Amino acid sequence: MNTMKILVAGLIGGIFAFFAGWLIYGILLKGWMPSGMAAVQRPETEMVWWAMIASNLLWGIFIAYVFVQWANISTLQGGAVAGAILGFLISAAFDTGLYSMTTLYATADIVKDVAMTTVFTALLGAVVGWWLGRGYVK
Repeated sequence: MNTMKILVAGLIGGIFAFFAGWLIYGILLKGWMPSGMAAVQRPETEMVWWAMIASNLLWGIFIAYVFVQWANISTLQGGAVAGAILGFLISAAFDTGLYSMTTLYATADIVKDVAMTTVFTALLGAVVGWWLGRGYVK
């Protein structure tokens, strides 16, 4: 059943997204975050954990849904490419919208955030694609 396949792949993707986000955004690129974020970012002790967990699970389910229902992606490479494209388009649309209406981002910050999100969703897509195709000979 596709619903169970999407939910399991989404859960695995969401767990991966949580730890990958912590590694990428929280450790490796912490000093590279957009300049306006410092003014609005919560300290680690005040983070809203249920929302962070929900966000990561929703990313995983979104990617799994697209891969299963629309794109029929079931390989690591196909998942990485599709994840990168989805991440690029979503973050570019979101960030340019924020830039047009707020002072949160400088122009260079858009490039930084889009690059980080593209890499993040490429990795997420790779994991979900791999999971969906594991054990099958193509």
